[in-house]
Amino acid sequence: SNVLDRAVDWIFSHLDDLESMDVSEGGRSAAESEGVRDPPPGPHVRDGPGKYELVAFVSHMGTSTMCGHYVCHIKKDQQWVIFNDQKVCASEKPPKDMGYLYFYRRVAE
Repeated sequence: SNVLDRAVDWIFSHLDDLESMDVSEGGRSAAESEGVRDPPPGPHVRDGPGKYELVAFVSHMGTSTMCGHYVCHIKKDQQWVIFNDQKVCASEKPPKDMGYLYFYRRVAE
């Protein structure tokens, strides 16, 4: 009946039964799920060597998270560019080791 308290009470009163059940994600047993699964939606990428290249990263400029701001470095045409508020310019020595968030692209063979 979609009553949370009753569901929790049922779970705790049937722990032994739950441990013996073979349940997969979605609430169906593993036997019921066999052959029923559809591939997940989205692009299908063939498996292969995991080769990626760094294409962008975000870093923080300042003495602490309480002051300063974040900047972004993006690799464009094999050259690093820094985006700092309204300023955009080439970055000769991007601080890759100071990144806060890194973005990679899978490299095609």
